[in-house]
Amino acid sequence: MKLANYLKKENIYICDTCKDTGHLYGDFAHFLKEKGMIADARKVKRLFVKRESVQSTGIGHGVATPHVFSDEFSEFFLAMALVRKGIDFKAPDGKDVHLVFLIMSDDRDIGLHLKTLAHLARLTASCDLVAALGEARDEAEAHKIILEKEKAILN
Repeated sequence: MKLANYLKKENIYICDTCKDTGHLYGDFAHFLKEKGMIADARKVKRLFVKRESVQSTGIGHGVATPHVFSDEFSEFFLAMALVRKGIDFKAPDGKDVHLVFLIMSDDRDIGLHLKTLAHLARLTASCDLVAALGEARDEAEAHKIILEKEKAILN
């Protein structure tokens, strides 16, 4: 599993602040719709809100990994949101989340979903990715930082 194969800089959303997870998912779904990546922003927002209501997707270290399955996605899709001032995800370590990896696919990619979750957990536990991304000026720089950090743990 390599993030470079799935996370594109065009799929990175950066904002300074967000009121709560519901607003983040709504803003992010509109971001994806505007880019032509999804058809129904309300449906995608509902999927993520519903997933978050089951159990927090915050994994600690300032990171969350919400993941959903839907026929809205014709293939595996990975995106990222960087919330500079953080947002409460009810993470197990009690820290605000600044980095949200959104994993989306239809139900044929369960194995890739699980590999991605494990890979992201390893990546975020092995380095301070949130601090590194705090200096990113834009989506391209954030993308570059993530791939550099990933390369360091794969070598």
